[in-house]
Amino acid sequence: MNKKINILAAFFITTLLIVALSCGMKRDSLGSLDKIIVIADSTEWAEIGDDVLAVMDKKINTPQPESIFNLLHKNPEDLNKLTRFPNLLVVGTLEAQGRMRDLIDRLLAGSQSRIQADSAFLFNKTNAWAKNQLLVLAVSKDIPTLRQNLRENGDRLFNLFDENLSDHVRQSLFIHFEQQEISKKLMDRHGWSVRVQHDYFVAVDSSEIRYVWLRRFNPQRWISVHWQPTDDPSLLTKEWMLEKRADIIAKYYDGDYVYEDETIKVQEKIVDFNGRYAIRLDGVWQNEKHVMGGPFRMYGFYDESDGRLYLIDLSVYAPGQRKYQYIRQLDGIALTFQTRAEL
Repeated sequence: MNKKINILAAFFITTLLIVALSCGMKRDSLGSLDKIIVIADSTEWAEIGDDVLAVMDKKINTPQPESIFNLLHKNPEDLNKLTRFPNLLVVGTLEAQGRMRDLIDRLLAGSQSRIQADSAFLFNKTNAWAKNQLLVLAVSKDIPTLRQNLRENGDRLFNLFDENLSDHVRQSLFIHFEQQEISKKLMDRHGWSVRVQHDYFVAVDSSEIRYVWLRRFNPQRWISVHWQPTDDPSLLTKEWMLEKRADIIAKYYDGDYVYEDETIKVQEKIVDFNGRYAIRLDGVWQNEKHVMGGPFRMYGFYDESDGRLYLIDLSVYAPGQRKYQYIRQLDGIALTFQTRAEL
Protein backbone atom coordinates (compact mmCIF):
# COMPACT_ATOMS: atom_id res chain seq x y z
CA MET A 1 0.00 0.00 0.00
CA ASN A 2 2.79 2.43 0.96
CA LYS A 3 4.60 1.59 -2.26
CA LYS A 4 1.46 2.39 -4.26
CA ILE A 5 1.04 5.73 -2.43
CA ASN A 6 4.69 6.60 -3.06
CA ILE A 7 4.29 5.84 -6.77
CA LEU A 8 1.16 8.02 -6.96
CA ALA A 9 2.90 10.81 -5.05
CA ALA A 10 5.90 10.65 -7.36
CA PHE A 11 3.61 10.74 -10.40
CA PHE A 12 1.72 13.72 -8.98
CA ILE A 13 4.93 15.67 -8.25
CA THR A 14 6.34 14.85 -11.70
CA THR A 15 3.12 16.09 -13.31
CA LEU A 16 3.28 19.33 -11.34
CA LEU A 17 6.90 19.86 -12.41
CA ILE A 18 6.04 19.29 -16.06
CA VAL A 19 3.15 21.77 -15.86
CA ALA A 20 5.33 24.31 -14.03
CA LEU A 21 8.14 23.97 -16.54
CA SER A 22 5.80 24.21 -19.51
CA CYS A 23 4.27 27.39 -18.07
CA GLY A 24 7.69 28.89 -17.63
CA MET A 25 9.05 27.93 -21.03
CA LYS A 26 7.67 30.95 -22.87
CA ARG A 27 10.49 32.95 -24.36
CA ASP A 28 10.70 36.72 -24.58
CA SER A 29 8.97 38.36 -27.50
CA LEU A 30 11.19 39.64 -30.28
CA GLY A 31 10.85 42.55 -32.66
CA SER A 32 9.96 46.20 -32.68
CA LEU A 33 7.38 47.27 -30.11
CA ASP A 34 5.83 49.73 -32.58
CA LYS A 35 5.14 47.06 -35.21
CA ILE A 36 1.77 45.27 -35.25
CA ILE A 37 1.39 41.99 -37.13
CA VAL A 38 -2.17 41.80 -38.48
CA ILE A 39 -3.31 38.23 -39.10
CA ALA A 40 -6.27 38.04 -41.46
CA ASP A 41 -7.56 35.79 -44.22
CA SER A 42 -6.40 37.20 -47.55
CA THR A 43 -9.93 37.22 -48.99
CA GLU A 44 -11.39 39.08 -46.01
CA TRP A 45 -8.36 41.38 -45.84
CA ALA A 46 -9.10 42.56 -49.38
CA GLU A 47 -12.47 43.77 -48.09
CA ILE A 48 -11.60 45.14 -44.64
CA GLY A 49 -7.90 46.07 -44.95
CA ASP A 50 -8.65 49.76 -45.51
CA ASP A 51 -11.03 49.78 -42.51
CA VAL A 52 -8.32 48.35 -40.26
CA LEU A 53 -5.74 50.84 -41.52
CA ALA A 54 -8.16 53.72 -40.94
CA VAL A 55 -8.33 52.70 -37.28
CA MET A 56 -4.77 51.59 -36.58
CA ASP A 57 -2.56 53.68 -38.86
CA LYS A 58 -2.73 56.90 -36.86
CA LYS A 59 -0.12 59.55 -37.64
CA ILE A 60 1.44 62.52 -35.91
CA ASN A 61 3.23 65.46 -37.48
CA THR A 62 6.94 65.65 -36.58
CA PRO A 63 6.66 67.87 -38.80
CA GLN A 64 6.55 65.13 -41.47
CA PRO A 65 3.67 62.68 -40.93
CA GLU A 66 4.89 59.70 -38.91
CA SER A 67 2.88 56.54 -38.22
CA ILE A 68 2.61 55.68 -34.55
CA PHE A 69 2.53 51.97 -35.45
CA ASN A 70 3.79 50.07 -38.49
CA LEU A 71 1.26 47.48 -39.63
CA LEU A 72 2.18 44.30 -41.51
CA HIS A 73 -0.49 41.92 -42.86
CA LYS A 74 0.11 38.18 -42.67
CA ASN A 75 -2.04 35.16 -43.50
CA PRO A 76 -3.06 32.67 -40.79
CA GLU A 77 -0.87 30.04 -42.48
CA ASP A 78 2.15 32.06 -41.30
CA LEU A 79 1.18 31.98 -37.61
CA ASN A 80 3.92 29.54 -36.57
CA LYS A 81 6.52 32.08 -37.70
CA LEU A 82 4.85 34.96 -35.86
CA THR A 83 4.28 33.76 -32.31
CA ARG A 84 7.23 35.68 -30.84
CA PHE A 85 6.29 39.11 -32.15
CA PRO A 86 5.24 41.49 -29.35
CA ASN A 87 2.05 42.80 -31.01
CA LEU A 88 -0.41 40.50 -32.78
CA LEU A 89 -3.84 41.52 -34.07
CA VAL A 90 -6.20 38.86 -35.41
CA VAL A 91 -9.03 40.31 -37.51
CA GLY A 92 -11.77 38.20 -39.06
CA THR A 93 -15.33 36.92 -39.11
CA LEU A 94 -17.20 33.73 -38.25
CA GLU A 95 -17.74 33.32 -42.00
CA ALA A 96 -14.02 32.71 -42.54
CA GLN A 97 -12.96 29.30 -43.82
CA GLY A 98 -9.97 27.00 -43.45
CA ARG A 99 -7.01 28.04 -41.29
CA MET A 100 -8.58 31.36 -40.30
CA ARG A 101 -11.73 29.76 -38.92
CA ASP A 102 -9.66 27.12 -37.12
CA LEU A 103 -7.60 29.90 -35.52
CA ILE A 104 -10.68 31.83 -34.39
CA ASP A 105 -12.34 28.72 -32.99
CA ARG A 106 -9.18 27.73 -31.13
CA LEU A 107 -8.57 31.16 -29.60
CA LEU A 108 -12.19 32.08 -28.91
CA ALA A 109 -13.68 28.74 -27.93
CA GLY A 110 -16.97 29.37 -26.16
CA SER A 111 -17.32 32.97 -27.37
CA GLN A 112 -18.79 32.31 -30.81
CA SER A 113 -22.39 32.72 -29.63
CA ARG A 114 -21.60 36.18 -28.19
CA ILE A 115 -19.88 37.16 -31.43
CA GLN A 116 -22.85 35.88 -33.46
CA ALA A 117 -25.18 37.99 -31.31
CA ASP A 118 -22.81 40.98 -31.72
CA SER A 119 -22.49 41.34 -27.96
CA ALA A 120 -18.70 40.89 -28.09
CA PHE A 121 -16.10 42.13 -30.56
CA LEU A 122 -12.70 42.72 -28.93
CA PHE A 123 -10.73 40.13 -27.00
CA ASN A 124 -7.21 40.52 -25.68
CA LYS A 125 -4.64 38.34 -23.94
CA THR A 126 -1.14 39.09 -22.68
CA ASN A 127 1.76 36.65 -22.99
CA ALA A 128 -0.23 34.32 -25.25
CA TRP A 129 2.79 32.66 -26.88
CA ALA A 130 5.69 34.78 -25.61
CA LYS A 131 6.54 37.03 -22.68
CA ASN A 132 5.70 40.73 -23.01
CA GLN A 133 3.32 40.00 -25.86
CA LEU A 134 -0.13 41.43 -26.55
CA LEU A 135 -2.60 39.41 -28.62
CA VAL A 136 -5.84 41.14 -29.64
CA LEU A 137 -8.69 39.61 -31.60
CA ALA A 138 -11.27 41.72 -33.43
CA VAL A 139 -13.93 39.28 -34.64
CA SER A 140 -17.51 39.75 -35.85
CA LYS A 141 -20.15 37.53 -37.41
CA ASP A 142 -19.76 38.94 -40.94
CA ILE A 143 -17.98 41.64 -42.95
CA PRO A 144 -20.63 44.41 -42.61
CA THR A 145 -20.76 43.91 -38.83
CA LEU A 146 -16.96 43.86 -38.64
CA ARG A 147 -16.73 47.16 -40.51
CA GLN A 148 -19.31 48.75 -38.23
CA ASN A 149 -17.53 47.51 -35.10
CA LEU A 150 -14.22 48.85 -36.37
CA ARG A 151 -15.79 52.27 -36.87
CA GLU A 152 -17.51 52.30 -33.49
CA ASN A 153 -14.74 50.69 -31.44
CA GLY A 154 -11.67 51.87 -33.33
CA ASP A 155 -10.35 54.01 -30.49
CA ARG A 156 -10.66 51.12 -28.03
CA LEU A 157 -8.76 48.84 -30.38
CA PHE A 158 -5.99 51.36 -31.01
CA ASN A 159 -5.68 52.21 -27.31
CA LEU A 160 -5.11 48.58 -26.35
CA PHE A 161 -1.83 48.60 -28.27
CA ASP A 162 -0.98 52.23 -27.55
CA GLU A 163 -1.39 51.92 -23.77
CA ASN A 164 0.40 48.57 -23.73
CA LEU A 165 3.43 50.09 -25.49
CA SER A 166 3.41 53.08 -23.13
CA ASP A 167 3.42 50.68 -20.17
CA HIS A 168 6.45 48.86 -21.61
CA VAL A 169 8.29 52.15 -22.08
CA ARG A 170 7.53 53.35 -18.54
CA GLN A 171 8.73 50.07 -17.06
CA SER A 172 12.06 50.34 -18.88
CA LEU A 173 12.78 54.05 -18.29
CA PHE A 174 14.66 53.72 -15.01
CA ILE A 175 16.29 50.31 -15.34
CA HIS A 176 19.68 51.99 -15.57
CA PHE A 177 21.11 54.64 -13.28
CA GLU A 178 18.60 57.24 -12.06
CA GLN A 179 19.57 60.72 -10.84
CA GLN A 180 17.67 60.77 -7.59
CA GLU A 181 19.64 63.73 -6.28
CA ILE A 182 18.14 65.95 -9.01
CA SER A 183 14.63 64.80 -8.10
CA LYS A 184 15.28 65.51 -4.42
CA LYS A 185 16.65 68.97 -5.18
CA LEU A 186 13.59 69.82 -7.28
CA MET A 187 11.31 68.77 -4.44
CA ASP A 188 13.31 70.70 -1.84
CA ARG A 189 13.54 73.90 -3.92
CA HIS A 190 10.20 73.97 -5.69
CA GLY A 191 7.79 71.55 -3.99
CA TRP A 192 7.50 69.15 -6.93
CA SER A 193 9.67 66.59 -8.69
CA VAL A 194 9.95 64.16 -11.58
CA ARG A 195 12.17 61.10 -11.85
CA VAL A 196 15.27 61.84 -13.96
CA GLN A 197 17.03 59.37 -16.25
CA HIS A 198 20.79 58.94 -16.13
CA ASP A 199 21.91 61.32 -18.89
CA TYR A 200 19.66 64.36 -18.41
CA PHE A 201 21.08 67.57 -17.00
CA VAL A 202 19.54 70.73 -15.57
CA ALA A 203 19.81 73.47 -18.21
CA VAL A 204 17.76 76.07 -16.30
CA ASP A 205 16.53 76.15 -12.70
CA SER A 206 14.89 79.49 -11.89
CA SER A 207 12.72 80.19 -8.88
CA GLU A 208 12.36 83.76 -10.13
CA ILE A 209 10.37 82.85 -13.23
CA ARG A 210 9.28 79.48 -11.78
CA TYR A 211 10.83 77.40 -14.54
CA VAL A 212 12.98 74.25 -14.72
CA TRP A 213 14.43 72.85 -17.96
CA LEU A 214 15.91 69.34 -18.16
CA ARG A 215 17.80 68.37 -21.34
CA ARG A 216 19.38 65.34 -22.95
CA PHE A 217 21.36 64.93 -26.19
CA ASN A 218 21.81 62.22 -28.87
CA PRO A 219 19.09 62.82 -29.88
CA GLN A 220 17.95 66.04 -28.25
CA ARG A 221 15.05 65.70 -25.84
CA TRP A 222 13.86 68.07 -23.18
CA ILE A 223 11.23 68.36 -20.51
CA SER A 224 10.44 71.64 -18.80
CA VAL A 225 8.10 72.61 -15.97
CA HIS A 226 6.59 76.04 -15.34
CA TRP A 227 4.23 76.80 -12.47
CA GLN A 228 2.03 79.74 -11.51
CA PRO A 229 0.42 80.24 -8.08
CA THR A 230 -3.28 81.07 -8.41
CA ASP A 231 -6.63 80.44 -6.77
CA ASP A 232 -8.38 80.50 -10.15
CA PRO A 233 -8.15 77.14 -11.98
CA SER A 234 -10.27 78.54 -14.82
CA LEU A 235 -7.15 80.30 -16.13
CA LEU A 236 -6.16 76.93 -17.58
CA THR A 237 -6.91 77.07 -21.32
CA LYS A 238 -5.20 76.11 -24.54
CA GLU A 239 -4.54 79.80 -25.17
CA TRP A 240 -2.91 80.29 -21.75
CA MET A 241 -0.68 77.26 -22.29
CA LEU A 242 0.54 78.44 -25.70
CA GLU A 243 1.03 82.00 -24.44
CA LYS A 244 3.14 80.84 -21.49
CA ARG A 245 5.17 78.57 -23.74
CA ALA A 246 5.85 81.44 -26.11
CA ASP A 247 7.00 83.67 -23.23
CA ILE A 248 9.45 81.07 -21.96
CA ILE A 249 10.93 79.97 -25.29
CA ALA A 250 11.50 83.63 -26.17
CA LYS A 251 13.95 83.74 -23.24
CA TYR A 252 15.73 80.42 -23.64
CA TYR A 253 15.00 78.69 -26.95
CA ASP A 254 16.64 81.13 -29.38
CA GLY A 255 13.93 81.46 -31.97
CA ASP A 256 11.64 78.44 -31.45
CA TYR A 257 7.95 78.88 -32.15
CA VAL A 258 4.81 76.77 -32.52
CA TYR A 259 4.26 75.98 -36.20
CA GLU A 260 0.81 75.68 -37.81
CA ASP A 261 -0.46 75.67 -41.39
CA GLU A 262 -3.42 74.29 -43.36
CA THR A 263 -2.62 70.68 -42.46
CA ILE A 264 -0.59 70.95 -39.23
CA LYS A 265 -2.59 72.18 -36.24
CA VAL A 266 -2.11 72.03 -32.49
CA GLN A 267 -4.32 69.19 -31.24
CA GLU A 268 -6.13 69.65 -27.91
CA LYS A 269 -7.33 66.77 -25.76
CA ILE A 270 -8.75 66.53 -22.23
CA VAL A 271 -6.90 63.80 -20.32
CA ASP A 272 -6.36 62.39 -16.85
CA PHE A 273 -2.90 63.32 -15.57
CA ASN A 274 -2.22 61.26 -12.45
CA GLY A 275 -5.77 61.82 -11.25
CA ARG A 276 -5.94 65.47 -12.27
CA TYR A 277 -8.05 67.09 -14.96
CA ALA A 278 -5.55 68.19 -17.61
CA ILE A 279 -5.35 69.67 -21.08
CA ARG A 280 -2.90 67.98 -23.44
CA LEU A 281 -1.62 69.76 -26.53
CA ASP A 282 0.26 68.03 -29.35
CA GLY A 283 1.92 70.01 -32.10
CA VAL A 284 5.07 70.96 -33.97
CA TRP A 285 7.81 73.43 -33.00
CA GLN A 286 10.16 75.02 -35.49
CA ASN A 287 13.29 77.18 -35.47
CA GLU A 288 14.15 78.85 -38.77
CA LYS A 289 17.36 80.39 -37.43
CA HIS A 290 18.91 77.00 -36.68
CA VAL A 291 16.85 75.04 -39.28
CA MET A 292 15.40 72.77 -36.63
CA GLY A 293 12.00 71.38 -35.76
CA GLY A 294 10.12 68.49 -34.23
CA PRO A 295 7.10 67.39 -32.21
CA PHE A 296 6.09 68.70 -28.81
CA ARG A 297 3.54 67.73 -26.19
CA MET A 298 2.29 69.89 -23.33
CA TYR A 299 0.27 69.14 -20.21
CA GLY A 300 -1.53 71.86 -18.31
CA PHE A 301 -3.28 71.17 -15.00
CA TYR A 302 -4.20 72.71 -11.66
CA ASP A 303 -2.97 71.13 -8.42
CA GLU A 304 -5.21 71.86 -5.44
CA SER A 305 -2.63 70.74 -2.87
CA ASP A 306 -0.32 73.70 -3.57
CA GLY A 307 -2.65 76.09 -5.45
CA ARG A 308 -0.63 76.14 -8.65
CA LEU A 309 -1.19 75.87 -12.36
CA TYR A 310 1.48 73.63 -13.90
CA LEU A 311 2.70 73.52 -17.48
CA ILE A 312 4.84 70.55 -18.52
CA ASP A 313 6.44 70.80 -21.96
CA LEU A 314 8.02 67.86 -23.82
CA SER A 315 10.00 68.40 -27.04
CA VAL A 316 12.16 66.33 -29.39
CA TYR A 317 14.73 67.06 -32.08
CA ALA A 318 15.82 63.83 -33.79
CA PRO A 319 16.48 64.34 -37.52
CA GLY A 320 16.36 61.13 -39.55
CA GLN A 321 14.84 59.11 -36.69
CA ARG A 322 11.35 58.05 -35.65
CA LYS A 323 10.38 60.72 -33.18
CA TYR A 324 7.23 59.52 -31.48
CA GLN A 325 9.19 56.91 -29.54
CA TYR A 326 11.00 59.76 -27.78
CA ILE A 327 7.77 61.63 -27.07
CA ARG A 328 6.53 58.41 -25.49
CA GLN A 329 9.65 58.23 -23.29
CA LEU A 330 9.27 61.87 -22.23
CA ASP A 331 5.63 61.18 -21.50
CA GLY A 332 6.67 58.41 -19.12
CA ILE A 333 8.98 60.82 -17.27
CA ALA A 334 6.27 63.50 -17.11
CA LEU A 335 3.87 61.02 -15.52
CA THR A 336 6.26 60.55 -12.59
CA PHE A 337 5.45 64.14 -11.55
CA GLN A 338 4.46 64.55 -7.92
CA THR A 339 4.06 67.40 -5.47
CA ARG A 340 5.23 67.62 -1.87
CA ALA A 341 1.72 66.79 -0.66
CA GLU A 342 1.75 63.54 -2.66
CA LEU A 343 5.23 62.69 -1.43
